Formats: sequence, structure tokens, C-alpha cells
Amino acid sequence: MRLRELIDRGYDPLVYRFFCLGAHYRARLNFTWDSLDGAATALNRLRAASHEWGGAGSVDEGYVARFAEQINDDLNTPRALALTWDLVRSDLHPSIKKSTLLHFDSVLGLRLAQWRPVEKAVPDKVMALVNKRQEARAAKRWKEADELRGEIIAAGYEVEDTPQGPRVKARK
Repeated sequence: MRLRELIDRGYDPLVYRFFCLGAHYRARLNFTWDSLDGAATALNRLRAASHEWGGAGSVDEGYVARFAEQINDDLNTPRALALTWDLVRSDLHPSIKKSTLLHFDSVLGLRLAQWRPVEKAVPDKVMALVNKRQEARAAKRWKEADELRGEIIAAGYEVEDTPQGPRVKARK
């Protein structure tokens, strides 16, 4: 298998790196397209979490020490990745999680700081449904609002209600 084949099939080369980090370097790596898809999903979740956390703050020295311990234990990247997911799920402040994750990434090489989500324009038809839903919600016509949400979902989008108004994004 060559990297060009992965790129031709639409995979980001960093997905393959993430996939490889999930196995110890001395262990046999069993490649399947399903496992590569799983790595793509996991990497995209990690990217999205990092992006949503906003700006970086100070690193958590406890996590940094534990990460260094895993890496220095015969380059145990599977355990380092497990610790990375522990960090993502932790109750730390988002700015601390982000800076700590970016510190981990200086070793993992996933370029998390450079990643930006692809912004897709929401079709006018979907935005019209969102606006109708907002009007129904303002008038407390909850059943109609729920039906409109169903139409938005059927069109391949999801709507999240925020204090600043509805946020619409393509479903994954």
C-alpha cells in the first residue's frame, strides 16, 4: 500500500498517521479499510474538540508528565493516545485542555493547531426551514417547530439552539 492510494481514496494522510499511532511500533499492525475509517472518525473528533475549545491557556503539568511517561516507555503511543482521550473527557478548563493537547501534538504530529473545519454554505431551502422554525418557537408552536426540525434533519442538517440564535451544520 502506498500513501498515494489512500489520498486517491479521499483519506487525509494524517488519518494514516493516527491509525499507526494506535499500535505499538513493534507490534503487527492489522490494516483494514474499516479500521482506517475508525481512525478517520476518531481523528476528526479530536480535531473538532480541539477547535471548539477556543484559545489555548496553560498546560496541565500532571497530564504532560503522564504523557511523557508513556512516550518514554518504549514509545508506547497506544497508551499515549488513551491518555489523550482521557484529557479530552476530563473536567479541565477548555483552554487548559487545548494547550495540553497541543503539547501532546508536538510529539504525535497530527497538526491539530492548523486544522480548521470546512465551512459549507447552508442551502437557502434549509435556512428557510430554520427561520420558519424560529418563528414557530417564538410563537410557542412547539409541535410545528419539532416538525420543522425533522425536515431540517431529513435535508441532512442539524440545528442547535444557542443564546445567539440557531446554529446550523451539516450532519456527519
